[in-house]
Amino acid sequence: MALTAVLLAAGYATRLYPLTRSRPKALLPIGRGTMLDEVVDRLASIGEVRKRILVTNHRFVEPFRDWQRRSGAAVEILDDGTESPQTRLGAIRDVELASRSAGSGDDLLVVGTDNLFRWPLAAFVAQAQRFLPHPTVALWEAPSPEAATQFGVVVRDAAGRLRAFAEKSAQPPSREVALCVYYFPAAMRGMFQRFFDEGGNPDAPGYFIEWLVRTSAVFGVMMPGEWHDIGTPEEYETVKRSWRSA
Repeated sequence: MALTAVLLAAGYATRLYPLTRSRPKALLPIGRGTMLDEVVDRLASIGEVRKRILVTNHRFVEPFRDWQRRSGAAVEILDDGTESPQTRLGAIRDVELASRSAGSGDDLLVVGTDNLFRWPLAAFVAQAQRFLPHPTVALWEAPSPEAATQFGVVVRDAAGRLRAFAEKSAQPPSREVALCVYYFPAAMRGMFQRFFDEGGNPDAPGYFIEWLVRTSAVFGVMMPGEWHDIGTPEEYETVKRSWRSA
């Protein structure tokens, strides 16, 4: 089954200033390379990916092109044309923009480049394809209800279908956290425009998933092991030390 991988890297990461004033978050060093290198490494396990599209903003397009030249990665760099946090398109508009460059019949594997995890993306794709033609979200179990308040939390039924989604709830209904790792079948790509037409907020992927849960079937699969979402300089320094030693 044909897949296009969409790597989201168009944010401005203002909470990480000063680290990200002149460098995108995805190119911060971690382990043996950068956060982006770690994500691209996870993609290597998927044989059916025929195109990789990294969506960035105009401010950081050149650093990503420099990374591509150094790494030799087979990734298409797509400039969304924005130059500031105030003019950003939002993650879901960036996904829709990338979908126009994907093969017309390709499913989309969408990954946020600030997600750090060690499991192979092929494992997620294999499970997501069991739920076709419906979309699938990767999940992680937060260590406590308090930790879950920082993320979008889901409630699933016994078949794995999402029955509720709560974005950064003070009282999360579960500890199952939605990651920025999604499988969107080709048949549902028209849902992006419907979401925009209905006034959906394109800024964070969670708003789109919350809307999808209300309008159609969405499934979730729990992924094993550690996962990190780098949000502050302190978190980054902590994870950088542990990632190096692992």
